[in-house]
Amino acid sequence: MGATIKDVAKRAGVSIATVSMVVNNKAGHITQKTKQKVFDAIQDLDYKPNYTARSLVSSESHTIGLLVPDITNPFFAELAKELENSLNQAGYITFLCNSCEEPEREMRYVEELISRSVDGLIICGLTSLETTMFDELKLRGIPFLILDNRYALSDYSIHVDDLAGGKIAAKHLLTNGHTKTAFIGSQAEFANIGERYRGYKETIEKAGGTVTGFRTDLTRKGGQLIAQQVFEADVTAVFCSNDMIAVGLYDQAVSSGIRIPDDLSIIGYDDITFADIVQPKLTTIRQPIPQIAAKTVEHLREMIQEKSYSFKEEVLPVSLIERDSVKKR
Repeated sequence: MGATIKDVAKRAGVSIATVSMVVNNKAGHITQKTKQKVFDAIQDLDYKPNYTARSLVSSESHTIGLLVPDITNPFFAELAKELENSLNQAGYITFLCNSCEEPEREMRYVEELISRSVDGLIICGLTSLETTMFDELKLRGIPFLILDNRYALSDYSIHVDDLAGGKIAAKHLLTNGHTKTAFIGSQAEFANIGERYRGYKETIEKAGGTVTGFRTDLTRKGGQLIAQQVFEADVTAVFCSNDMIAVGLYDQAVSSGIRIPDDLSIIGYDDITFADIVQPKLTTIRQPIPQIAAKTVEHLREMIQEKSYSFKEEVLPVSLIERDSVKKR
């Protein structure tokens, strides 16, 4: 059995109340000598504070809930890793929940995290449009942020400039002589994917080019399933709304005898780890994951520490990562 707060008090020669105040950072009136006795006793006994009890005293649990829609998607896996690192540096423990793109599971996780008294909540790639969960979070005074938002919600949101991302992809293809192009979007109507498409389509058509639209799941399998239709279309280049779709096209290109980029140029979106591994290496639009994570933790800490802190939306820039999957015509 581990040491208790009573054991620490006895070893340090102080009261239990004194140990509690030191552990909970409420010992401003206590001398440094006494504090050091408590710290030494904690170290000698390898005392681990009861964080549930601490949360009752300090109204803080030092935990953050993190919801992702699909942990097998490298983008969300990399984002979750960066967020966990940033939260750890800020002194928080992360509760990671994977909703598997299921709105009901997402709602259940939110309810469970509320019951566990998390200090804040980060929702990546919002799966549900059930706004009652936001009402509940606001009612409980639990700060939350939405990342990579798929819906037309701006409050408490951090996301990239998807419209600009679509324009950047289009300009890169046009610069390389591609005017007959395709765009692979999502089966579902997602606002962020729609913005990528809008920026792309407007830019291509303004230059006199054409865009053939396709829809599929935002997965590697989705890319595989739509590949043959894309290969048979009268296009020289395709902009995929995420890198996983692009990887699916790569998979099918080999068996279909399609050479990338000689027969078809491909540009993706996200810049996941796979983008630098596939051959030829994938040209893509990079979402700045480290910056997204840093900004998220920065805003969330402010929201936790200052209840009146006002935050609505922050839009971060994207950039072109030019590799080998686009050929000049």
